[in-house]
Amino acid sequence: MGKVWIIVLVSVLLLMFFPDKCISMTTSNFTDQSALLAFKAHITFDPPNILAHNWSSKTSFCDWIGISCNVRGQRVTALNLPDMGLIGTIPPQLGNLSFPQFLNISNDSFHGYLPSEIGNLHRLKSIDVQANNFTGLIPESFGNLSNVQLVTLATNSLTGI
Repeated sequence: MGKVWIIVLVSVLLLMFFPDKCISMTTSNFTDQSALLAFKAHITFDPPNILAHNWSSKTSFCDWIGISCNVRGQRVTALNLPDMGLIGTIPPQLGNLSFPQFLNISNDSFHGYLPSEIGNLHRLKSIDVQANNFTGLIPESFGNLSNVQLVTLATNSLTGI
């Protein structure tokens, strides 16, 4: 019984003196998972059924195919799903990912517009959405992506900027 009280006491003290450290990891993990599940929900066709079978809330999203996470904070650093034959749209919630550096959904069949919320991904270094069916304006918010070194938008029907 004594060990249990020590664990409870230490937990309470950590929450009292370091609430941002204790809560932020849980919040960011939940935010990343929610963003990825919203992305999955916008996939209308998944020929190899990889997302249907592998992307489950029963497992850590860091173990999902096409997802890379940093080791320390368990936050998404890359969404890498090229050449999978995926059909769908990109939800605005994708802009809620906390630390992505690489986004590659090239050579699939995504359509619709690119959501302006992608401009919220300030750590993004590379975005490759070539060879899809995106239409409309390139979001002005792409100008917020100050760390981007590579943007590949070719073979879409995008206009602007």
